[in-house]
Amino acid sequence: MRTLPFFSLLLITFSLAGLEKLFGFQVPTWFLDQFHNSLLDIVPGMLEVSFGLITFLELTTSALLLIGIAKREFLQSSATQQIFLKYGVLLAQITFVALGFGQRLTHKYEAAATLFFYAILTFIASHIALARDEK
Repeated sequence: MRTLPFFSLLLITFSLAGLEKLFGFQVPTWFLDQFHNSLLDIVPGMLEVSFGLITFLELTTSALLLIGIAKREFLQSSATQQIFLKYGVLLAQITFVALGFGQRLTHKYEAAATLFFYAILTFIASHIALARDEK
């Protein structure tokens, strides 16, 4: 039960971000402006694909975490019984890193460092939350 706030925080973070992108129905101007003339803008249409991929990662992360919480996997004593939470957290780490690389591409180093820090904190917290059976 003590790990539920960690999983809930990730769920809320990625759900809100993913749903906002999904229901925006288009790639926002700020996204196109930020990545204009970057490595992602070399191939025509790649910005739209990148935005869609980030949306997919955020929504898939949310879905895995939601299923894990609904199945009450956070109450299980074994990490092997926490499969949805485990993969949800892994995908959250991948998403943070992908977002960090995007910020790095546009020379927003402080934002990139923050996202990489989130990925590291998620990694550490997940090992604490999911490794209870290894004691």
